[in-house]
Amino acid sequence: MLIDIMNTERYHRGTYMYLMIEEQEGGGKQGSDWSPFPHSQGSTKGPWRPAAVKAFEMEIIPANRIVAQIGETLILTCNTTGCASPSFSWRTQMDNPLGGTVNNHRTYSTLTMNPVSVVNSHDYLCTVFCGEQEKKEKSIKVELYSFPSDPIIEIRPSSLVYGERVTVICKIPDVYPSDHLEVILKKDELVLHEENFYEDDSTNTETKTVTYSFKYTSEDIGKEITCVAKLPIANMDFEPKERVTSQKLNANFGPQNTIITVSPDNPPMEGDSLNLTCVTESNPSPQIIWRKHLADESIQHLIENNVLSIPDARFNDSGLYICEVINLVTNKTEKATVDIVIQGAPNIAELSIEPSATVQEGENVSIQCSAESNPPPKIILRRKADSTDMGPYSEGRVLVLSSVTFLHGGNYECIAENSFGESKSDITLNVEYGPKNTMISVIPATAVKEGETVTMKCTSSGNPAPVISWKKKKATGEYEKIFKDSTLTIQNVKSQDLGLYECEAYNQFGKEEKVVNLLVQVPPQNITVLVYPSENVKEGENVTITCSTYSNPPSQMVLKKVHQEKEIILPSVNGTFILYNVTKNDTGRYLLDVFNEVGNNIKVIEIAVVGRLEKPDQMIPLIIAFSCVAAVAVPVVAILIYVSRKAKINGSYSLVKALRLKV
Repeated sequence: MLIDIMNTERYHRGTYMYLMIEEQEGGGKQGSDWSPFPHSQGSTKGPWRPAAVKAFEMEIIPANRIVAQIGETLILTCNTTGCASPSFSWRTQMDNPLGGTVNNHRTYSTLTMNPVSVVNSHDYLCTVFCGEQEKKEKSIKVELYSFPSDPIIEIRPSSLVYGERVTVICKIPDVYPSDHLEVILKKDELVLHEENFYEDDSTNTETKTVTYSFKYTSEDIGKEITCVAKLPIANMDFEPKERVTSQKLNANFGPQNTIITVSPDNPPMEGDSLNLTCVTESNPSPQIIWRKHLADESIQHLIENNVLSIPDARFNDSGLYICEVINLVTNKTEKATVDIVIQGAPNIAELSIEPSATVQEGENVSIQCSAESNPPPKIILRRKADSTDMGPYSEGRVLVLSSVTFLHGGNYECIAENSFGESKSDITLNVEYGPKNTMISVIPATAVKEGETVTMKCTSSGNPAPVISWKKKKATGEYEKIFKDSTLTIQNVKSQDLGLYECEAYNQFGKEEKVVNLLVQVPPQNITVLVYPSENVKEGENVTITCSTYSNPPSQMVLKKVHQEKEIILPSVNGTFILYNVTKNDTGRYLLDVFNEVGNNIKVIEIAVVGRLEKPDQMIPLIIAFSCVAAVAVPVVAILIYVSRKAKINGSYSLVKALRLKV
């Protein structure tokens, strides 16, 4: 037969045997001796086949002897090989209680002690039965110890005083077996006391105590008390077999010699990192509290630490700092102080305007500036301007402006300076006022020709900025609002556009008005010429020539008589010409030239003088007076004084003498 071993484990290791069994007559069986199982495969002859089995063996893990620490977990394992269905039993050689839990498995059994205690200090025997005839046994010795932790030192009293006795107590917790325990007490390298417990008969774990007293002196401060505990058990392999604990002897004193150190030690500048360290002598370590004296004499609590750090020093960090050291054991307190002065260029802390940064004309205003620095700064308040004329100025923290006007509005600056530098800050004063300095500009001019484009622009200062509107004076004398903007443009100007235009600038604080007279220049037009009594007259009659026209500016008129050899020019004062006592010599063509600076118009008049009432006098003066009535305005231009003077008759004109004048 074949034996298959599945999932092999360590306990399957060993030599396997087989037994050859032959069937006899009558149903009996006869077996030969056990023989090793052959390594080669092959068939057997005869009526039987070989049966390969492993020899029945057992072992205990761990083997023979084990050292375990009380309180830990210990597992003993009993393994078998060569038996398909073994049965197990555990006992102590003295038939004491097992002190553990047994768990049987198919081919092995475990005895678990959790935790290990002194009742487990025995020789344990594992018995295995394979069928009814085979039995095997093995034993293991369990040896126990307990040495779980370092010694504990107590020093009494807790507050040591020079000259008084000190008791040192060393405790070694949960020792077993204590009859092997050795304890040494030392002060630094000096052995104070040695003690062993060889005579101790404890049967369980115990805490052993060693006590020693001595007189405490100043030389003992800082020395170390050491407790060395040893558990040297022969033939027992465990670690550690020696445990050590140390504790310093410290007397309770202080605080004393408390000082404050400042780092860096040079005078601190604004922006520097600053550390204040409170140094003291005290045992135990004291409680340290930092405080600061404020300007109002109050005390500000800062931190509870020996180092006070100021990472970015400011001027307001200057002041008196207090380090208070408290020993809660000695119940003593000590203080140290240091005066910190932060130096540096000024910082403007505040720049303000009272009652407000926006005021109305007539109000009283104060501009205030404050700065901090060390040494104290010099403060200047002034109007900020590019010119040398700075305006309002004050060397102090306050600049007072009484009954402000719009001229006070603008930027003001505060300058704070000391030996380390200066600092500046600006603020704007906004003065509200009604419209002022309202002006009208006209492009190209206030007098334009008909058909041109004219632009009238109105400007005004005020705060808030004035609203501009335009009005035109009507024939009734009232003004009519025609436009709402600063610029009024009239394209293709006509004569009806002339007149008075008013610009009105207004805001909530008032208004201001300006007027411009727009003149529209028109050349003479609509000329009407009347000749009375007629263009055909008799000698001796008077002829009146009247001219009317529309123009702007008013027209001037000149009557010209065209002679065959020369042209006679008759200037006029008005638009009316009178020819007195005409003769045939007055017969001819007359040109009436109506003109102004914009243009002119010429009318032709034919005068015919017939018949002769009397012999003409060659020296009879022909008096010509004229007047011109314009449609818009009739200004008096000039009287030809040189003609009247020659005639020596005011308002008269001699045609005969005038004929001698050439143009």
